[in-house]
Amino acid sequence: MSVIVSVRNGNVSDTLKKYAETKAGRLVEEYPKITSVRVTLDTQKSRCKAELIVRGKDIDMEADNESFDFYESIDTVVEKVVHQLSKHVDKVHDHKSHHKIPIKEMEE
Repeated sequence: MSVIVSVRNGNVSDTLKKYAETKAGRLVEEYPKITSVRVTLDTQKSRCKAELIVRGKDIDMEADNESFDFYESIDTVVEKVVHQLSKHVDKVHDHKSHHKIPIKEMEE
């Protein structure tokens, strides 16, 4: 498991990097199949953009958000990925359960 925080077009504080790292680390705790998380922080004029790329076993997701505050961007992008991951998990679980038909129903 690895969480990588990188910055484009500027400098950010160490506390912001730690914040992004802890938020992304929570994803790994909740979903053990995740192998790597990459957070990219980017500034363009007064806009702050956060990109989150999640890789793992049968998982390949990306999300981004742009706002005027880095903390808001990080929170929103993590929420987007959590939503994507929960939909993915539900889809996988539902897919496997559709093929199980009790033998009694097949005989009738």
